[in-house]
Amino acid sequence: MLSSLLLFALAPQEPVHLADDRRVLPTLGRTIRDERLLDAAAGRIVRRTTDVHSGALVDLDALLQLESAAADRAHGRIAPELRAQLQKARPTDRLTIVVWLQRPAGLPDLRAVLDAARASGLDAEQARRRALAVASEHTAPVTEAFAARLRAAGHEVVQVDAHVPIVFVQVAAADVAKVAALEGIDQVYYSFPTWMAEEGTAMPMPNEWASPSARTDAVHRRGITGAGVKVLVNDVGAVTRTNPSLPPIVVGPSTVSVQAHATAVAGMIASHHAVQHGAAPGLTQLWDYGGASDTAAPLAWTWGMQQGISFGNCSWWNGNRGSIAFLDRYFDYIIRAFAVQLFKSAGNQNNGQPCTTPGNGFNSIASGNADDRNTHDWDDDILAPSSSTGNPQPSNHEKPEVCAHGTTITSTNTSNGVSAQGTGTSYASPVSCGTAALLAQQDPALQAAPEAIKALLMAGAWNDIVGGQPLSDFDGAGAIDAAASHSALAAGRLIRTSLTAASFPGGEVTFAVPLDQGDEARIVANWMSLADSSYATTVLQMDLDMVIRAPGGAVVASSASTANPFEIVQFVPPVTGVYTVALQRMRFQGTSEPLALAWTTSWDTRVDRVTVTGTPRPGNTVGIQFFDRYHPGSVYFGVLSATPYPATWRLPNNKVLRLGYDGLADASLSLPGFVGLLPANGTVNTNLTVPPLPGLVGLTFHLGMLTLQTGVGVVEELGDVTSVTILP
Repeated sequence: MLSSLLLFALAPQEPVHLADDRRVLPTLGRTIRDERLLDAAAGRIVRRTTDVHSGALVDLDALLQLESAAADRAHGRIAPELRAQLQKARPTDRLTIVVWLQRPAGLPDLRAVLDAARASGLDAEQARRRALAVASEHTAPVTEAFAARLRAAGHEVVQVDAHVPIVFVQVAAADVAKVAALEGIDQVYYSFPTWMAEEGTAMPMPNEWASPSARTDAVHRRGITGAGVKVLVNDVGAVTRTNPSLPPIVVGPSTVSVQAHATAVAGMIASHHAVQHGAAPGLTQLWDYGGASDTAAPLAWTWGMQQGISFGNCSWWNGNRGSIAFLDRYFDYIIRAFAVQLFKSAGNQNNGQPCTTPGNGFNSIASGNADDRNTHDWDDDILAPSSSTGNPQPSNHEKPEVCAHGTTITSTNTSNGVSAQGTGTSYASPVSCGTAALLAQQDPALQAAPEAIKALLMAGAWNDIVGGQPLSDFDGAGAIDAAASHSALAAGRLIRTSLTAASFPGGEVTFAVPLDQGDEARIVANWMSLADSSYATTVLQMDLDMVIRAPGGAVVASSASTANPFEIVQFVPPVTGVYTVALQRMRFQGTSEPLALAWTTSWDTRVDRVTVTGTPRPGNTVGIQFFDRYHPGSVYFGVLSATPYPATWRLPNNKVLRLGYDGLADASLSLPGFVGLLPANGTVNTNLTVPPLPGLVGLTFHLGMLTLQTGVGVVEELGDVTSVTILP
């Protein structure tokens, strides 16, 4: 595993290995060892790259550029997937290929254009259209001119893109090398001719738990349902326009027919059915563009961006897995350039097998499939055996990034109702996509900040399915917890910025993060790759490692990886105070790189609820309701305290209740209805009489709630603290 967490009880003078990886450079015939070592005493991570055979120190980044150039010379700029097709093809067989041209002269950094437009007051849609217009101004003349050259040479041009420097062309296999040798080309790819839905076998036990298991319903109860956010369903078929549980469907100029798979995916995102609701049931419309081959994706997403979409879901694959092919690079390009976010099913190739295209890029979000076992409770969740988990090679960056629940799913159907749909990452990915819509409603700026969306989802993924670590080769950061991500965002636990070469005085950039003692924290820094004409098809211009320093300066956690566009840590703060997140520069080759830092704590996972009704006056009786929909039959405790936050009450299982433990809290155990078993509906109603003491007037009291894990006795859930002031 590339990311490593350390809670230190180690001798400070001993360097600690955080990452130790091999990079094979086959064309140069060399293998390089890339190490990250922590010097805890100095509070720094050191990068060391050596030749495996000689042991000599080398410049790996320079060697990667040499390897790429040598590979281009050896293979004629023909990508591996296309070379594999050519080995099977006869000289006269006609193949559709994608020519990725070199960067058009004068083309500015399109994300910088978009960000400048946002800073000038334009909303996400307007800013994205401006970036698209600038892209077309510089790119369309180049792609059209190249297409004219191909036609003049007798080749059949299939499709010309105006915003990304790509041209689809059909040629005889014998002519591929000639096309690849033309001036101005960066790389030539195979265009896969078919897409396949990534759904598994239908299961006999449908359930409605996918969205609630991701805690999206807790966000809905806060009034956040995705309203005002635009989402694209890009699937192998079209979404039905007649299902009453779906919002109105805006149909793109696609010719594919309505299919059950696309309709079920749409329901996982946006169904407003009373029971089988989607992750974002408040979407007022849903955009739909079906496809059947690699040529369709640029058409679908260009149309979607022109319509104003910020997020889109692709629950299909094109037959490629385990490597970055054309569509992986394409999506990396548009995610960074135009600030949209692709959500992709990780694949159903089974645990240990590679994830599938187009989810192999650095910038996309691939979702694995967690099985919630037909319960709301997380304790019995497992990773579905069919869920793909393998990383792309040779880059070896982590896939999937997160998991969501996609096993034994019930969703909308083409018969205008809801029914069992089956199992697969096809149904996990739209839960992640719909959760992003919830976050973007809370903060509309996130409609043009994909790096922040990923950081928030990963930081909030507290449902640890596999591994007991903050990052696993199987479930990524874990299964998403929409409530935690939303709580963190609403509380301002997100930092967005852009980094330049000048951002690292002393080799690092730092951020201040306030944390409470004992309240377990997850911190994620996320950035993006640049899928442009460079020394690789999609390259990380920036490589950062993370060190967390406690208020006194001691290192309490670290994360280092050689391939990921993110770092993640999870630790228990030893003291209350402001912690320093130091992102240390290992490589910076860009001009301006977007970065997001998000952090959540166990407090953000709270989904229990305490409400008070009635007028709190001396002698009056008020109604109190304790609510936890996820753990019927479990033991709950209500807590009444006179001591407000920043006092905290440290609880088992690295959780903190944000009120003080005082004599009143101790007496809560004897109050009527403040302790017991939750009934089937998770709701307990009780009454409390305010003592008839005039001295209570003007005093404020605080009510909290916690639920214990069934049969274990540790704290499972927390509730918001409700404050009540006694009136005269």
